[in-house]
Amino acid sequence: MGESRKKKKFKFEQAISELEQIVNRLDSGELSLDEMLADFEAGIKLVKECQRFLNEAQKRVEVLIAEEGKLELKELETGPGAGEEEEVD
Repeated sequence: MGESRKKKKFKFEQAISELEQIVNRLDSGELSLDEMLADFEAGIKLVKECQRFLNEAQKRVEVLIAEEGKLELKELETGPGAGEEEEVD
């Protein structure tokens, strides 16, 4: 088998779910310090993998947009009310 087949494919949604579980365990207050540190370390690793995945996805989207030529990249609105339609009287 090729090396790419040996490598487990990263699943973003699964990583987010695992992060949520880690946060819930850390919030529970029922872990020992060693368990908390291990979970924290695992969480940091997952966050880094998610960031890498999102960066790669962004690059792929930018390449696709550049290839089309007629599409343009726009900044996403952030903050309160972003994405909500304005009410006009």
